[in-house]
Amino acid sequence: MRHLIHMLALALLFSGTSVAAQNFVEDKWQWSGAAYFWGASIDGTSDSGADVQVGLDTIIDNLKFGAMGTLNAQKGNLSFFGDLIYLDLGDTTSTTVPVLGVPVPVSADIDLKGLISTAGVGYQIYDQSGTKLEALGGARLLKFDSDINISVGGRNTRLGSSTPNWDAIVGLRGSTDLSEKWYLNYYADIGTGDSDFTWQALVGVNYRMKKADITAGYRYLSWDFGQDSYSGFSALDLSGFYLGARFDF
Repeated sequence: MRHLIHMLALALLFSGTSVAAQNFVEDKWQWSGAAYFWGASIDGTSDSGADVQVGLDTIIDNLKFGAMGTLNAQKGNLSFFGDLIYLDLGDTTSTTVPVLGVPVPVSADIDLKGLISTAGVGYQIYDQSGTKLEALGGARLLKFDSDINISVGGRNTRLGSSTPNWDAIVGLRGSTDLSEKWYLNYYADIGTGDSDFTWQALVGVNYRMKKADITAGYRYLSWDFGQDSYSGFSALDLSGFYLGARFDF
């Protein structure tokens, strides 16, 4: 009987230690991040109603610099997240235009910087059978900085714009385990503000490794600017497959 009491006491002691350690972990912020490449093409509608299409090959040919990544902090059911896409595109074109029968040289240096960022706060509303689901709210920023230098017959004209477009968003994000190594992740949001309407959706499949998770999927991001166009667009869509790696730290 004495040995049984000792065993029960030890079991309770270690059980209490385990629960305390678990609560300690849950009380700490857990950080994760990801770096990825999104092979997105651009489709849009100009102010005049013309369709605008920019393929991935054109973007890569004119890419000077690009960065894409996410950051997430979680403590218990509460989380903060951010997603950033930055592209610096540049191109130089030249031609001659006949003016009164005289060829006039025309050249243009184009520099376009694009920033898309979505950030917000989430709260876990479901955690059952390997599936976790969060409700979220936040904001999305779209910002184009354009710098165009046009030279006509030696006379230079410089054009540029830099206007931020802000929208508030609400949505859901989650993950579902398929096995010990494989799991799905998914995300959807809708919003409005400077845009008449914006929405985003993605679904991905992921593989857990020792130090990182490999992630791949498809993502769609859209804005409808309505009559108050943005940088010459009344609508803008980005879509394509992505591939990246996720890290815990």
